[in-house]
Amino acid sequence: MSKRPNETDPEIVPPADRRIAALRQAAQDKHQQAVRRAEAGIRRLVKEREEINFRAVARAAGVSLDFLYAHTDLRKRIETLRGQQRTENRPSPQAPSADDGTVIHTLTEALRRERTTHRERVQEFEQRLAAAHGEILRLQRVIQAYGPGL
Repeated sequence: MSKRPNETDPEIVPPADRRIAALRQAAQDKHQQAVRRAEAGIRRLVKEREEINFRAVARAAGVSLDFLYAHTDLRKRIETLRGQQRTENRPSPQAPSADDGTVIHTLTEALRRERTTHRERVQEFEQRLAAAHGEILRLQRVIQAYGPGL
């Protein structure tokens, strides 16, 4: 009975298996490098007090938005930092003084309040959109994992 080379000597690995292992290792290394770049990008944005959001981190780190949304730890960290920035950057409400009785000041203040409300609503919608985007990516991966014949 003739045996295949890998059955007689466990140290001999077929070339195809070596290539597969090398490709897997390269993919893992590439993933880890992207994680390190993303973390460095987040640190740089925090240090420079720049706005932190998914697009800014992706740009700073040279990674894709999909990568950030798919990586749970990075995603949570970005969302947390983004939320912290929003609470820090909120201007304290100013009580109208006796001098602000003019129409211009009243309208300016009303416009400022409307803009603030609008910004908050847009940020809320962006958060919801980001969550939906992440869910879509997750579902696409599930579909790919199980194949098109679900």
